[in-house]
Amino acid sequence: MTTMQVIIGALLLAEATFSGLAEASRPDLSGLYQILENRLVQSGGAHSLVPQTSREEHDLLPQHTDTAPVMHTVTSGRDLLDQAKVLAKYLRECPGGWLAGHHLMKSVRWDTLTELPPLDASGRTRLLPPKPESKAHLKRLYLQKSWSELLEHTDTLLAQGVNHLWLDVQWYAWQALLKLDADSVRADILCRDMKGLLARLPGLETLAFNDGTPFADEVTLNWLNERVLDEMAGWQDEPVMAATTADEVLSLEPEVLTRADDEGIESALNWLQAQPGYTTSRNRWLMRLLMARVSEQYGKNEMALHLLAELDSRAREMTLEQWKPELIFEVKARRLRLLRGKAGRSEAEKNRLLPEMESLLAGLIALDPARAAVLCA
Repeated sequence: MTTMQVIIGALLLAEATFSGLAEASRPDLSGLYQILENRLVQSGGAHSLVPQTSREEHDLLPQHTDTAPVMHTVTSGRDLLDQAKVLAKYLRECPGGWLAGHHLMKSVRWDTLTELPPLDASGRTRLLPPKPESKAHLKRLYLQKSWSELLEHTDTLLAQGVNHLWLDVQWYAWQALLKLDADSVRADILCRDMKGLLARLPGLETLAFNDGTPFADEVTLNWLNERVLDEMAGWQDEPVMAATTADEVLSLEPEVLTRADDEGIESALNWLQAQPGYTTSRNRWLMRLLMARVSEQYGKNEMALHLLAELDSRAREMTLEQWKPELIFEVKARRLRLLRGKAGRSEAEKNRLLPEMESLLAGLIALDPARAAVLCA
């Protein structure tokens, strides 16, 4: 019998015992019921296989020191989660064992989810938000480029509280893997794991904790749409590669990205803008396109939207010799994706942006119906 069943049984027994008393002297148990309901909701419901809240690491420290962790019979989801932490930690500390330990914890925390968390009247979940110090620590490790420590911290967070639903953690883990590994194998595996979760629980990335903190901020949403969900599959890679080989301006992108990593995006864009020799209307248009790409990658979505709107407007004034249809397609598709991200914030925002999004989609279909098909709902 689980702890929750014992508590419910005790409350039922108390209710039955007190029912024989006069109403004036009968204890009011509604407060206890409310507390129990909140705990149940925050833990994923009465039928949740594994509780969605997890204890902190210091709560799991053994009271004695043995040469090996003591494993017990699993009698509840809480026991399963606690012992999974022990096993995952052991695997991560083994040579080449990080992926196994990472997947073990994800299997327990993600694969046992069968439905989205319930929402309150304001449209938010009842789950407690990430701790401010956790956010600050992630950002600090990222800015310091402490990739090993960052990856380790994301594993720690994944096992704590309801951080397995805080999708920003996975973006940081992906960034760390890209920087640590000579290839993108583990980073790609992480993206596929994320895609599987969102396929089973569509809409998870649009939810928020009880204080309004989103499960996925704008940077993470961009990553999910562009890298994980492959929303832009069929248009993104091929046109960009063709443009890079044909246009000297766009070939500066690797250098701009390197400078953005090392010096910040503002410095990188200033460097790009100061490059000599790019004075024609066509080159200035391409330079703005490159700025929009980089701005979007680094989470400067509003700036990217302004640049893309300018590019889309100016393209109508340019001659066929000055621009290429595949680049116009890229501009419109990027604008559409960013606007769809903004529209997901609220129904009012969606209604406001709908005419613009429909106009962009119509323009994409006119340019290339086959490639635009993937963008149609």
